[in-house]
Amino acid sequence: MTPPAASGDVRRARRTYAVVAVWIPVLLTTVAVTLLLTWLPQVPATVATHWGRGGEPDGFAPAWSVPLLTAAVGFGLAALFGVIALGTRRSGEWGPTLRFLGALSCGTIAFLLVLVTVSFAMQRGLTDANDSPSIGLPLIVGLISGAVAGATAWFAQPAVTVSGGSVDAPASAVALAEGERAAWLRTTTMSRPAMTAIAGVTLLMAVLAAVFGVSGGELWWLFAALALLFAVLAATTFVLRVSVTESGLRVRSLAGVPRFSVPLAEIRSVSVVRVDPAAEFGGWGFRLGLDGRFGIVLHAGEAIQVERRHGRPLVVTVDDAHTGAGLLAALITRAQTARP
Repeated sequence: MTPPAASGDVRRARRTYAVVAVWIPVLLTTVAVTLLLTWLPQVPATVATHWGRGGEPDGFAPAWSVPLLTAAVGFGLAALFGVIALGTRRSGEWGPTLRFLGALSCGTIAFLLVLVTVSFAMQRGLTDANDSPSIGLPLIVGLISGAVAGATAWFAQPAVTVSGGSVDAPASAVALAEGERAAWLRTTTMSRPAMTAIAGVTLLMAVLAAVFGVSGGELWWLFAALALLFAVLAATTFVLRVSVTESGLRVRSLAGVPRFSVPLAEIRSVSVVRVDPAAEFGGWGFRLGLDGRFGIVLHAGEAIQVERRHGRPLVVTVDDAHTGAGLLAALITRAQTARP
């Protein structure tokens, strides 16, 4: 059970996270979109949206699409980072990963909004988008704004680390008779909120690709590529198969790729841990935690953790992890005993 003082610290950290990761980006996006809409009559019907290495514009889009895209990206990212934090409500956990994500949200959105707004403002009064000034100044101003916003968001959040019980519990080896063969197979599924978020982003990218394609915008291919990317992400991460056999620990998606395996000889130790994806890994999927662990985390709950002789510790969230880890420990012991 989480102590009352720790619960208070988590509530304070969550409130501050909501301010810097969600509400400030929403406010900044609202201001940026309002300015862009106000300036629409003052810019060419087609504006520059991309610049080459020489500073000359080489990509264009309808002017009306800029505020639309800005709203989609700004509000969409704020919503995404908000959903990540909601995943910790039940567990009551918090950590530096979430603090980093709060700063990342504020800094990234500030950078993008300033970059788009300043580059759009510089095209007011032009009759031809080919005469647009270089992107150099907007880029510098955007980078500085993003860095300042990100650093401010980091230091504004309290340094809170509260674990809901993810301490390692060494696996208890199951009993295996001499020569007995055994295997453990399980299917692990991504949490519903995470699947909803990925599906929502995929649909949004597909809609934007269709809108830009119909209107003649040159960015349709970018949104189509992002929609395809998120569709592939869904196909390869929503459902995974986890197995423990005499070959070791294996994890693979229903699509066959990606796949991960750790042979018995490469495992130093195996344990069972309780994982909060948002607090420890910053989200769901294939993640690298700030503590150096590589996580295959599709939902909160118990997980098998293996310490490898070479490489990062591997964490896999899966139901009945105690049985899988116990069999893995037994197979490791038997393999070590059998070595000459």
